[in-house]
Amino acid sequence: MRRCVSTALLALMFGLLIMGSAAAQPEIPGYVVSDLQLISQESKTGWSVAWSGPIQAATILAWYAEHGFPAFVRDYNNDGVIDELDTIELASVLGRTFMGTESAGGTTDVRLVLGLARYVAQYYPDRFVLKIYDAGFEQEFMAEGAGVFAADVVGGIELVAKSDPTIGWYEAELSSGEGVILGLEQKEANTYLSGRSYLYERTPAGETPIDLAWAAEDRWKEGIQGQVFETAGKMDELFVLDFAGDWTAVEFMLALSPRTDPPGTTDPGPCAEDAVAYDVNVTSLGDHGSIQVEECVTREGTVDTYTYTVTNIDFLYEGCGVCMFAVPKPLALGTLGHSEAVPWLYSLYPGAWAWRLPAGSCGLLPGDSAEFSVSVPGPTTDTAVVGGIATCVTIAPDGSVSLARKYAIDTTGPGEGCPDLIVRITDQACQCDPIDGICSLTVWAEVVNVGTAPATDAFEVVLRSLDHPANIGESYTPPPSLAPGGAWPVKLTISFPMGPPLCPTGFEVYVDAPFVPDGFVKECDETNNSAQGSADCFCEERGACCLPDGSCAEVVEAACQEQGGVYYPGVNCSGAQCAPPEEKCPDLTVQITELSCRNIGAVAPYYELSIKVEVTNVGTMKVTESIWTRVQTPCGVVGKVILTDLDPGDTVTESFTLNCTATQGGCHDAKAVVDYAFLIDECDEDNNEDTETFCCQ
Repeated sequence: MRRCVSTALLALMFGLLIMGSAAAQPEIPGYVVSDLQLISQESKTGWSVAWSGPIQAATILAWYAEHGFPAFVRDYNNDGVIDELDTIELASVLGRTFMGTESAGGTTDVRLVLGLARYVAQYYPDRFVLKIYDAGFEQEFMAEGAGVFAADVVGGIELVAKSDPTIGWYEAELSSGEGVILGLEQKEANTYLSGRSYLYERTPAGETPIDLAWAAEDRWKEGIQGQVFETAGKMDELFVLDFAGDWTAVEFMLALSPRTDPPGTTDPGPCAEDAVAYDVNVTSLGDHGSIQVEECVTREGTVDTYTYTVTNIDFLYEGCGVCMFAVPKPLALGTLGHSEAVPWLYSLYPGAWAWRLPAGSCGLLPGDSAEFSVSVPGPTTDTAVVGGIATCVTIAPDGSVSLARKYAIDTTGPGEGCPDLIVRITDQACQCDPIDGICSLTVWAEVVNVGTAPATDAFEVVLRSLDHPANIGESYTPPPSLAPGGAWPVKLTISFPMGPPLCPTGFEVYVDAPFVPDGFVKECDETNNSAQGSADCFCEERGACCLPDGSCAEVVEAACQEQGGVYYPGVNCSGAQCAPPEEKCPDLTVQITELSCRNIGAVAPYYELSIKVEVTNVGTMKVTESIWTRVQTPCGVVGKVILTDLDPGDTVTESFTLNCTATQGGCHDAKAVVDYAFLIDECDEDNNEDTETFCCQ
């Protein structure tokens, strides 16, 4: 089992400076989980701080889903991708179904632990350990009516109760690659935060700078998202955080930990034949051995990918190998993506890309290789840089982490590069006025810096017609600095007399002074500064086109026919009566088909109640979500999740069994409910129940 013993464990940090060329290495100030999602408690109507528990549980599950456990998050909104929107839906499911967030008591520490444990065990049974740092948790567990706490109280996952949380154990669990949640007791509701980072160096006052994922809405960002809460922690009698202007006790901490991890080695493939760069560097580290770094740079469009194959030739330090690899990151360079083998953990710092093995590993041993990659805006220049590796370190029983030894190694990496401006056309419109004989062409576009350095000089954006003899143009001068990856939106309009050819009229948008040789900005590529398009200037007769989805568009007849619409010449959309599209939606019904109760008691009456139900999709769309089905009787309540695709007209049968006591004899009602968690948007939400009477004689 990984990271679950009380003796000294192996972990990884990058904190001990060495002499010589090490000063040029990328500096790693601490540990950060840079790819943790930030979900807001305002993401859904009705959410508040009371939802911080399921939100942080969903946050760490989403992180694990991207690091070797994909079943934790699925495509809840059916948009073809799994992203933060699906994490929001996961938090909703956890809160409503597993953690009692909408109940009077809300999500307590006990409900958070039980809900998270049951969800994890459902998808990865016997693969995880859930550690609870709270000396009074076992008493809370019993006080909330959950019974006597035990390691196997939830089947399929081990629960381990520990002493109160400390900063040392926060640092140790986080750097070990665990999902960490801290709990603060507040008057309104318990507040939970996900562990995200800490700095190695404490302040003179003995405080440790840390930051956490907080569900409070980030007002400084566009859209709805949580925020990174930058604060500090220290040890008084307890672990306390600087929270809301006061030192607040961390009364609860949990760490979700996989039992086992793959070794983190890979069998790298060859560098592609069309690679733009390929380098191999071997660094001798004296008596400790040698490290080889093989770098392959590939280019696809405006993206450069640097792939590093790190091979431990014969390096050993105190019996273990390499636990960290880092490459300098130019400050002006953006990061578009990264990859690494499980269980390597990725961290992005202002000046470095870093990959680490979690605690419990003895590192990349002699003869083993591991492959890492990072994608950046291109084109970049492959230049010689000083990278770094680090050894593994130990974690003491109190959670304090010792320093690791780091070494400078030779490799190459992306250079500072250069700016590169392109223009993308996002929309266009053209309208001609037959009374005054003037046409107006409006083009919406954005200037994007796809280079690797900011564009600091002013530049022009020009629109011109390709068809009209006058070739009239218009220019704008944007702000003088555009960062790599930055976009600057523009709207340009030109007018010209009516006359052929106008249907359609072609146009071109230039960026960076097209009439000045090489422009004002010295770019990586001086030949990609223009984009062409065309706009229909309403020269042909148009009419209303009723499209299959029920919408209306004013287009020419040929365009309407191409889209499968019904064309009404000379009519605008305000006068057309387009029929609404046929509604397509799933619709679940449930029917109790068998119901019996028999005496199975040997001495005293004891009844076994058997119920069989049929769930039918009477709607017009397939059901792809989990179907939550429940049977309610005076003998108790039992529920099941039906994991199946249900086409329109299809039926699935489920059986339920309940035990009734001697005092529950006689006749009672049984009620079956389908989709009781309201996860499926149905045509009819009022036909999801069926009731029958049973008698226990």
